[in-house]
Amino acid sequence: MRVTEKTYSFREFTRERDQLNDLDNPFLQQVLQQFCDGTWDEMLPRLEPFVQKLTTDWRGIAAENARPENQPKVRHYNAYNERIDRIVRPYEMQQMEREIFGYGLFSSQQIKNEGIVKRYFLHGNGEAGITCPLACTDGLVALMEHFLDEAPADIQNIYQHVTEGIDGDFAIGAQYMSEIQGGSNIPANILMAKPEGHHYRLFGNKFFCSAVHADYSVVTARIEDTDDIAVFVVPTWLEGDKAREKRNHHVINRLKWKIGTAELPSAEIDYQGAIAYRIGPQNRGVALAVSIVLTRSRLDIGFASGAFLMRAAREAKLYARFRTVFERQIDEFPMAAAQLEDLEHAAKRIVGTAFFIYEAFNRTQQNPHSTEAYVVRELVLLQKIFASKEAVDKLRLAISIFGGHGAIEDFSAIPRLFRDSLVNELWEGPRNVLLAQIYRDIMKMRKQISLDTLISSILTDSSTQEVQYFVEQIDQLMQEDLTALPNAENRRAARRWEQVWEEIFTLFQEQTIKELQDLPILTRTDGC
Repeated sequence: MRVTEKTYSFREFTRERDQLNDLDNPFLQQVLQQFCDGTWDEMLPRLEPFVQKLTTDWRGIAAENARPENQPKVRHYNAYNERIDRIVRPYEMQQMEREIFGYGLFSSQQIKNEGIVKRYFLHGNGEAGITCPLACTDGLVALMEHFLDEAPADIQNIYQHVTEGIDGDFAIGAQYMSEIQGGSNIPANILMAKPEGHHYRLFGNKFFCSAVHADYSVVTARIEDTDDIAVFVVPTWLEGDKAREKRNHHVINRLKWKIGTAELPSAEIDYQGAIAYRIGPQNRGVALAVSIVLTRSRLDIGFASGAFLMRAAREAKLYARFRTVFERQIDEFPMAAAQLEDLEHAAKRIVGTAFFIYEAFNRTQQNPHSTEAYVVRELVLLQKIFASKEAVDKLRLAISIFGGHGAIEDFSAIPRLFRDSLVNELWEGPRNVLLAQIYRDIMKMRKQISLDTLISSILTDSSTQEVQYFVEQIDQLMQEDLTALPNAENRRAARRWEQVWEEIFTLFQEQTIKELQDLPILTRTDGC
């Protein structure tokens, strides 16, 4: 039959793509078996129905919710001139959110690592208005657990609501730290916390607040008449007020118009005496926010980067096998075949490394002052920097495999994943900020832990000569002050600083997956 524009169909490709189950991935299953360390047989039957629902029902809702007409809006007043600041989102989105949080991903009923593995799979649908609130809830839970034994009843009740739920309702967490004058610079916060009995009242503005529909938020603020930055848990609604849409003494000024994560309502908030509960010492807010809350968000970005790329690589391989151009399938051209290979390998490196670093982070929490804990802290920063950077680059590459169709938002999810990845690269610190943090960390720790120890602990499979090469490179670059005002010398050193650490982290990724790298990411039944 002669193929014309009226007879050509993408149905074979879309049928195969839509039947993909993210768990049917030999490489990923082996990564998860190693990560679960003896509990895989118990984990798998818990994952199967969850991932099946995720790759069918929730995937369709996520795609529909991403359409511009379905993005969140704010309704400031009701018909009776009462300020409500209602976040308006599609019913299907809210239902999906209730279902996902209803799984109790932070509950004691979950087996070890069940929550984080399910959250990895959720990232395959993009941020979708779901995974940022989950990451923020993770940080909220970890912060409360750190001080749970001494926490007042208010915090205990919030912890119960978030982890085990109350009458079947599981609370959602958020974190608001950025202010207009400081951005990532939490010590520059000027939001004021005024003591009042057993709680505080907040006055001022937070300029970038994602998940403003959440039930509780972690907020940093300056204690009145002090230089102390403390961390607080702030209910969005006080008891009995949620149904009346009466917010806890704060208003939403506007929703942000973002390049990505558009399904997630991000806003500017004015606090007008909001009741807040301090958690931890009042002069340790910055340290607690970074070490407990932001670190978990950075770990989450590693999983997101990997899941985005893994989905893109699998769908691009299917399309390249389906689509014929110039009388050949796309994957029969060397240039395209090489790009597909690079895309798949990047997905494997980022996914494998994300689970490796997460396990190492958990292992070192019992001894946070050990050499291993220091090494893992730097790996978390390196992963945030380079996994999110590579996700952007490789998702753009995946788009190109689809040709002109790659630019069509409803042809595939990859344009949305690409836009979400741009936000991930900035979220919890852009590249230049975190590269400078690594420099400061090494300057602070090098008398206690040598550069040789740091690099050899990261590159455990590298030769002594290779480790020494990187040690000498870093040592030479550290002769320049990379935190001073810019000049020709330190700008040149700063460029090389990024290059050297990217080389080191890529080698670390390669050694992490070396025994698994030849496993496929699609099963034979997927046609590849």
